Amino acid sequence: MSSDSRIVFILHGRHLPHGLPEHLLKPFRQRFSVEVMLTSSADSATRYARDAALSGARWIIAVGGDGTVHEVVSGLMSVPDDIRRQVVLGVLPSGTGNDFARSIGGSRDSSDLLALMAAGHVYPLDLIRVSNHDADGSPRQRWCNNIASIGISSDIVRRVKQLPAALPASLAFYGAVLGSLLRYQPQPMQLTLDGQTLDGRFLCLSVANGRFFGSGLGIAPAARLDDGLFELVLISNAGSSDFLRLLPKLRRAQLLDDKRVQYLRGRVLSVSGTPAHCPLELDGELCGSAPASFELVPAALQCLMRPQR
Repeated sequence: MSSDSRIVFILHGRHLPHGLPEHLLKPFRQRFSVEVMLTSSADSATRYARDAALSGARWIIAVGGDGTVHEVVSGLMSVPDDIRRQVVLGVLPSGTGNDFARSIGGSRDSSDLLALMAAGHVYPLDLIRVSNHDADGSPRQRWCNNIASIGISSDIVRRVKQLPAALPASLAFYGAVLGSLLRYQPQPMQLTLDGQTLDGRFLCLSVANGRFFGSGLGIAPAARLDDGLFELVLISNAGSSDFLRLLPKLRRAQLLDDKRVQYLRGRVLSVSGTPAHCPLELDGELCGSAPASFELVPAALQCLMRPQR
């Protein structure tokens, strides 16, 4: 088979310790040269994606949740541009959140993935380049394929990471939500969006490429993955009880008709705030804190997905 027919599945090793069943792989083996790689550490998926792209794989499929997709994207963005343009990212969701998969129209059914490939549904995917500093003060650049946020959403992620790993994922998540709702307060932040300054106290700030975060909350209903802009969603001067009242509409991915909610669009954003109170999460992963800058990079990757509406 030619290198164009080579497909690499990168699996979350803890969620899928025995790999993919043969009945699922068989239809792919009939058309492609198939490799399956299981992650074993926090950065395994990043390394595997980079190695697969450098060795000429055409299709790289992230099998897991949002964290696995985030790592695979990071690996692909670390290879030279001419190589990256020959690679197509795909997603077979098997995690607990799967928010990016919702935005691309992904499905847990592997036959849907095959159908997308057969129909040639490969489209350019925008990404958000994020720059901030690690805890030791060293500069760091990361990539965000779905949503970056600062506020109660990132505080929930921080609390999840502090809970024992042995806790069931759903219990840890809802326990963290409860803790944040009881304690988190809007934080003063200074923003510059495409040269325009915006200051305020924000309960939640979301820089959205995709539409969903937090296991299905449609925080950015109008966001698109291929329009060259991110959606900036600001919830200001609101408390945790207000956030609770907004949840039903967020679950339905509806625009919030509330004077405390702003929907803006842009390409470049900088955010300043007190680091201890402004943790930053990218695609559900805790990645330092503010101050941070965000830049939309259009058509950064090729991605298997349903046409954007």
